[in-house]
Amino acid sequence: MFPLKKVIIGMVFAIFFSGCSSDTVVQNQTAAPPAKEVTNTGTEQKQPVDSSTSYIQIASYMEEESKKAFSPYYEFVEFTVSDYEEKTVDGKVEATFGYQVKYKNFEKDPDTVDYIKAAKEKNDPNYQQLYDEYLQPKDMNFHLKAVVEDADSITLYTNVSPKGIQWEKAVMSDFILKK
Repeated sequence: MFPLKKVIIGMVFAIFFSGCSSDTVVQNQTAAPPAKEVTNTGTEQKQPVDSSTSYIQIASYMEEESKKAFSPYYEFVEFTVSDYEEKTVDGKVEATFGYQVKYKNFEKDPDTVDYIKAAKEKNDPNYQQLYDEYLQPKDMNFHLKAVVEDADSITLYTNVSPKGIQWEKAVMSDFILKK
């Protein structure tokens, strides 16, 4: 019907809402997370791990991957990492965290957007709401795990369980609903 509408609706349904608080905003790539957020526990370390380096590496990776996946559809307002915890398992850093992307639609007249234009033409009672919400910032929320394989490689996992934890390998573009 309307591809943009499907993408927007798909984004709403494809995103896992984790209810994470917004503790750390990732805009300054050199800032380390507050000490209370980072823990480094787990199995025996094979090499020292600098928590702030891993945190910055993961935050940078997440921002880059989010931009690659979602920039054709949205402008970005902010990237937030919260509830960050890391440990070393078999010499690899594993970090779990909440991730939020604040975004908005591209600046343009909402009446030029197909699904809003169609709602107006049909006198849809939701037209005004669609129009008003089009340029408002929105949030995508994720519960993720990142495994730092080495300096150049991070593997991302998403929690696919509505109750509890069940990690499944993912990339950010997996969160875009395809036709």
